[in-house]
Parts: sequence; structure tokens; C-alpha cells
Amino acid sequence: MEEHFMGLFDKKFCDICGEKVNILTQKKLSDGQLCSDCKHKLGSFTSGWKQRTVQDVKNHLEQREQNKQKYQQFNCTATAGGRYSSLQVDFNHRWFIFAIDNRDFKSGNPQVFEFSQLQDFWIEPEYRTLDDSDNDGIPDNRDNFDNRQLNDSNSFGGNMNRMNNMMNSSMLNIPLAAQPFVRNSSSYSSPNEIREVCNVRVCFRVTDQFITNPIGFDVTSGISSGNQMELMNAYETAVQVMQLCGQIKQGGASVNQGFNQMNQGYGQPQQNMGGFSGNPVQNAAYAAASAQVQSNAYNTAAPVTPQAVDASWICSSCGTRNEGKFCQGCGCAKPAAMPSRCPSCGWTPANGQPMPKFCPECGARL
Repeated sequence: MEEHFMGLFDKKFCDICGEKVNILTQKKLSDGQLCSDCKHKLGSFTSGWKQRTVQDVKNHLEQREQNKQKYQQFNCTATAGGRYSSLQVDFNHRWFIFAIDNRDFKSGNPQVFEFSQLQDFWIEPEYRTLDDSDNDGIPDNRDNFDNRQLNDSNSFGGNMNRMNNMMNSSMLNIPLAAQPFVRNSSSYSSPNEIREVCNVRVCFRVTDQFITNPIGFDVTSGISSGNQMELMNAYETAVQVMQLCGQIKQGGASVNQGFNQMNQGYGQPQQNMGGFSGNPVQNAAYAAASAQVQSNAYNTAAPVTPQAVDASWICSSCGTRNEGKFCQGCGCAKPAAMPSRCPSCGWTPANGQPMPKFCPECGARL
């Protein structure tokens, strides 16, 4: 017993580098352990290391070194996503990466995937719960009338009141263009509660020996309660990511026709798939109200296709034109890309105009 107790405090060493292992920061393997430094060399998207071996780690770290060389050749030709995270594609090499603010990307070694490794992709809304005391499908914070005052909530007057309030509250359904990709949209809400979309996330599943969980990122930093423009902008961005994934799955073939067909869906509501989920009576009135709201906002929406990205850039220090990640003239790093539109309201500058520090429409910092 004493020998076993003392064994807990024996010095342990990393099976990769041989350095001493801190018991609080180590990574356990099925046949060994890693120190904190070697643990952080593992890919950010990887998982399941407790069931893997020391040899698995060595194989993976070798792949990571090869990936670093691969990323040096990566040339982004198309991108889609939010301000802080995006899907970037190199159609020349048939590669793609997830430009997510994680350890791999910060260290200049994000995982580079082959087109054939993309297996699945979808949109996943996230919800917040709002109170609905009179159970009329309108959250209390935007309800101007208490339907409990009506003698018959199913009367003509009660139904008209319900629809009018929904029109005024600007509640939206998921756009038709997004519906083929949306999962987890039918969320149960109990009586006197409404579930409202508060965030839109895009998710992906790839084929990789060391990546077993889905990869995902948010297309927005959050959607304000009842803000239809933020909601629709989030779905529009998510659809652009899905469209780019469609090109990857087709091996880079043009899917502009599919883009046009899916974008025709903006402005056409679908029942039981909305920004709010409630009982059938709520959804029926909700769909009727949403038709008018979406028609007004999106009847002129144009098809959206991923824009080609100019790989060249001019160094601000020496004026040299470059195509890589570092200047050939002075060695300075390529500056971070500026946003192409306001993440809050969607405003974009006129052709050729630089992006200002603050949005002229809503005042958001860019």
C-alpha cells in the first residue's frame, strides 16, 4: 500500500521529448503520457488521445510537420464565412482550411484538407428561451396585447390580434435557401415559452484518422432578440458557406445554377422551421406574418456566389508586391485581411473604396 502511494509521486517523463511531465498539465495516452509542450503540438481539431498510443502521436506529429509545408503552398482563391472565422478554399490545389482563431491558425499551421476529405456539412441554429405568458406566439418583451383578456382566444379577433402582433414583432422563418442545410431546427418549447434563434453555426465533418468530432464555427457574434436583419444576414452568410462546400464536394465544378435556385428561396416562409418555435397555432399565424415581412425585405435579393480572392498584396514597409505570407523584399508578415462588409448591418463600401474604421450606417467598429 505504501509502495503504491509513493508511486503516485514518482517522476514521470514525456514519451515524445523525454522532458519531465507535470501531472496537472499532462496528456494521458493508452500507453504513456505527453508533457504540456508536446500536448500543444497536437492538432486543435483532434480528440480521443486517451485511446491512442505513443506511436499514434509520433505519426500525427510527422503529419503536422508535413502539413506546415503544405500550408506554405496554400493560395486562397475563394472564401465564405463570418468576420472572425471562415472557410477558405484553394481550387488550384483542391485544398481547404478552416480559418478559425485557434492554436493551429495562430501558429501558422492550420490543418489543410483535401477536397475528398469533406464528408458532410450543415447549418445549426442555437436558441434562447423567451417568456410568452399569454401563449400567443409573441414573446412578452415585444407583446403589446395580453390575449388572456379575450374571452375566446380562438375567435376571429384573437387570431387577427395574434397575426398583427407577429407582423409588428418582425419574426422570421428560416429562408428557403437555408432549409436544405438546417438541422436541429425543430426545438420543443413548453407552454408559455418561445425558443428564439440567438446564433447560427456552420458545422462540418471530415475524414481524418485523428479528427472524430464535427468541426464548426459561428457565422456571427450573436443575434439580438427580434432583430430580423441580423438573423437574415446570419443565414445568408451560412448559406454562402454551404454553397462553397457544395463546390468542394463537386470537385471545384461550378454550381452557380444551384446558387440561383437556392437564393430564390429568400422571402418564402416555411411552417415549423422559424426563428421561433411554438405550438401549431402559433406557427400557423407565424408563417402568415412572416410571408409579408420576408417579401418586403428580400424580394430583390440577388444570387450570391463566393468571390475570388486576389492573392497578391503590397508590403506597406518597402512597397514590394508579394503572393506569399511574407514579403520578399523585407520579410514583413502579410497583414490580416480587412472585413469586406459590416458584420452588424451588412453595409459594403462602393467598388474601389477602402473600408472605414466605423460603419457609416450603424456606427459599428470594423
